[in-house]
Amino acid sequence: MTLRETVLFPKAMMPLRIFEERYKQMLNDVLSDHRMFAIVGERENVSFDEDIQEPPFDMATVGLIRVSRKNDDNTSFVLLQGIERVKIREIISEEPYRLLRIEPFHTLVEEDKPTHRNELLEQMERNKELGGDVSEDILEYLRPLDDDVAFVDLAAFTLCKHVVRKQALLEVQRLGQRARMLLDDLKKENYKLELYKNMLGKQEDDGSLRN
Repeated sequence: MTLRETVLFPKAMMPLRIFEERYKQMLNDVLSDHRMFAIVGERENVSFDEDIQEPPFDMATVGLIRVSRKNDDNTSFVLLQGIERVKIREIISEEPYRLLRIEPFHTLVEEDKPTHRNELLEQMERNKELGGDVSEDILEYLRPLDDDVAFVDLAAFTLCKHVVRKQALLEVQRLGQRARMLLDDLKKENYKLELYKNMLGKQEDDGSLRN
């Protein structure tokens, strides 16, 4: 499925409503076989010499169907769990739905490079204190994860709100670099929240003095 403003990460769960005829057929086909299909984002900035509808990014995530339920209106609810990053090498065909030639794109974990896990947790906790998007539920969800790759991917999937940045994080192969990018984003967001909080504090102080 090529979708606008959509990025799936490995291990993440994504609910989908299947209503287009091509995807209904795709769903029927994969349910009778391996129960997997890929989610790839649609590029918006396309050069004029590209003659392709729904131009995909070069990186996607293959997901496994965990739940599939058909609705009364002939649509389906699907819960897809990300399994693995894949590199798109070729669009094989467009009918009856898009078929791609792909290859795995495994995360590289370098033993001598930090994963920034503790720093990420510290910044997440700070974000929660400052009234950001991080909630206690998110922290309780992420803290127990032993797998650093899953930790970083699920944190990025949950916390990154900008689709272009999210896609950029998906395309980074080295775990340390991916974690560093996410950490930088959290630090910038927390800095903005701190400035805003300090500004409100000064306004309240000025108001109390005038009263």
